[in-house]
Amino acid sequence: MSQHSGFWFGTDVEILFSGWPLGHGYFHFFLALLLVFIISVVAQMCAMTPMTTPKMAARSLIHHAALNCFRTLIAYLVLLCVITFNAGVIIMVLFGHVAGYIGFILYLKYHYPAPAATPLADDAKA
Repeated sequence: MSQHSGFWFGTDVEILFSGWPLGHGYFHFFLALLLVFIISVVAQMCAMTPMTTPKMAARSLIHHAALNCFRTLIAYLVLLCVITFNAGVIIMVLFGHVAGYIGFILYLKYHYPAPAATPLADDAKA
């Protein structure tokens, strides 16, 4: 596999693992793109999740440290996918981030709806 100095299209790319999906055909290439998409969705959802709480117990601190470790791992995996400079991979990363953002926002709107505004009483209007 030759090194590319800029963005390029093609299926002869190695993503995350040495030798995969290089030389295995189109099915493995599209499977790799699906994996990149899923990793990007998870990375975006993890990035939008708040990490701190006002009072953190020791067990909660360990839980947050493990979650931060997972978040960092996912971010590095996305970074490793992007540095292939394959335009198809980068497009899938962008689509994954967009889908993760939209999915997380819709989840919040559905499960935590905003309270309905109450009309002001006549006394408060004046």
